[in-house]
Amino acid sequence: MVEKPIPALSMNYDDQIVIVKVNSSKDNMKTTRHVKQWLKSIRKFIYSGVIALDYIHTSKNLADQFTKGLSRNVIESASSEMALRST
Repeated sequence: MVEKPIPALSMNYDDQIVIVKVNSSKDNMKTTRHVKQWLKSIRKFIYSGVIALDYIHTSKNLADQFTKGLSRNVIESASSEMALRST
């Protein structure tokens, strides 16, 4: 039986510094243990082809409306992109 290749999951991130650190193999930064463990796990998933880490501009980040206080225009445009209806 031949298995079909599974495409990598696209993980959008709006912080370019984090993307650079994940794609870098150097681990000489001063940080906490849980951040280093997170970077190690993400690197493993990227190198094995499970996920693809992509940059997305903050204005297009749909998760922001759940974590930040945003203006009505931003919420309405994000809601329309997610196909949500306003009441």
